[in-house]
Amino acid sequence: MFLLLFTSAVLTFFVFTGMSSLLLIGDIMPDMKNWSCIITVQEKQQVTDSMGTPTKKQKFVFYDSESSKVEGIIFNADIARMSPMLQVYKKYKISNADVRNIPPKFQTLGLTKQWVITSKTVIEEVNGSEDIMPVKFSFTQFADLAEYMDDRSKSVDVLGVVISSLAKKTITKNSKQSNVQKFVLLNEECEMSQTVLLSLWDDFLNNEGQVLLNNMQSYPVIIGRRLKVTNYNGVALSTWFDSALLVDPPIQEARQLKNWAMRNAKLIAEIIDAKSYIKYNPALCFKPDQKTTLICNVIPSQKTAWVKAKLSFDHIFQKYWYMSCAKCCRATAADYGIEFTCNSCKEKGPAMPRCRFDVDLSDDSGVIPASIFGDLAENILTFTALEAMDHFNQNLELPLDFVHARLKTKTFLVHIKPVQTQLADARQRYTILYCSEVEPEFGHAQLTGEPESVSVSAHQQTENEHLLMTGDGGSGSKVRLRLSQKFDEAETVDSNDFKSSDANSKKKAKLG
Repeated sequence: MFLLLFTSAVLTFFVFTGMSSLLLIGDIMPDMKNWSCIITVQEKQQVTDSMGTPTKKQKFVFYDSESSKVEGIIFNADIARMSPMLQVYKKYKISNADVRNIPPKFQTLGLTKQWVITSKTVIEEVNGSEDIMPVKFSFTQFADLAEYMDDRSKSVDVLGVVISSLAKKTITKNSKQSNVQKFVLLNEECEMSQTVLLSLWDDFLNNEGQVLLNNMQSYPVIIGRRLKVTNYNGVALSTWFDSALLVDPPIQEARQLKNWAMRNAKLIAEIIDAKSYIKYNPALCFKPDQKTTLICNVIPSQKTAWVKAKLSFDHIFQKYWYMSCAKCCRATAADYGIEFTCNSCKEKGPAMPRCRFDVDLSDDSGVIPASIFGDLAENILTFTALEAMDHFNQNLELPLDFVHARLKTKTFLVHIKPVQTQLADARQRYTILYCSEVEPEFGHAQLTGEPESVSVSAHQQTENEHLLMTGDGGSGSKVRLRLSQKFDEAETVDSNDFKSSDANSKKKAKLG
């Protein structure tokens, strides 16, 4: 017997010759009719073989009561006929299927055998009385997600309760439009303030995403399989072509998590009201053995990098703020306090100043230019964006001598990402996602509430021959003019997906 748990869309893939010969199912599993299995189904997909012929496939995963599993697959025209006969969380008797070995490079979840379901396969639904399916999954803890970040060869399985969602967006990439929406996941393993965003794309959004939106008030629990870990807001999750999602699966872990969410409904409501999930979360982005990179070895092709560096900006003439949309932080030409409809997020709200300025990040190997935004910028500047705007409008300089003097004595652990627009001298520019002062006596970053949780490795890469030494032709900044008409605020603010974790708008304490 077989029980269907996962469903996927029809996949189109490349057809390869030289596959292993097919075996009769009875050759491997003569007792198959006594199995009670769960099916995982993937989304449909289409690719082209070496002869240019498109081929479609749809995958399943069958589980039995002892958690043994095998992959099922339906091809081409058989998908329309056989796929509707298989529904998630249902039990089936399946006979007359073919079995073949899965080539190692196509194996997932440790599955080595594949059942080929055709129009000749007999599928019979079996009534089941079990309320909880006896299936065990291995989930990646939220705290361990950073280990898989931006690695296309690795994916994760997670369990989480969906507590909220962000607005749906349409993204255009390579002249192709895709729809995406982020959902907020919470897990009992984490502190209540720690959440992870899961992006559902296209078919996942149209199918499982709609189920989640329709049942948001009942705390739907999902199992996400083969998800990718990205660096959005420190750490985030995303579906891709090979992912699968289960909504409220009838397994013990999911029931326990839903009950936990219901017991903590008040605290979850506070998280939703605070919207802490849209801010950068340093507690999740650190790896257990976080390494830093010499500045001379930071390359633009890296999606993000961690460096230990000094910050300086006493030689850069700039205004320290820009006018922004209070909702999405994109730059606007609207005057302070004026209600307007943002061209980016389409929301209506007042124009508000936001802190932003350029700095040089330097270590013993070189220097790179970077921009810092929002609360992170205010913490370094020790002035709010509103105070910076008032000084600018009165043609007064901010009193920053004390700040500059103190920065010369401090070293920071800094998380940076490259931006697309280069400076006028063709050097790569970066955005600071997060920074924390490194205490010299301990040699590691001090995080609020977790003073001993993050250790910065002393390991350093071999110095590059092409050091960016101050004073050379391609050197660090001397004086960079940064008046409002001299930099493209709209482009740089596009990196503001990474908001700082401090939402305090009051004047920041002086660096000490």
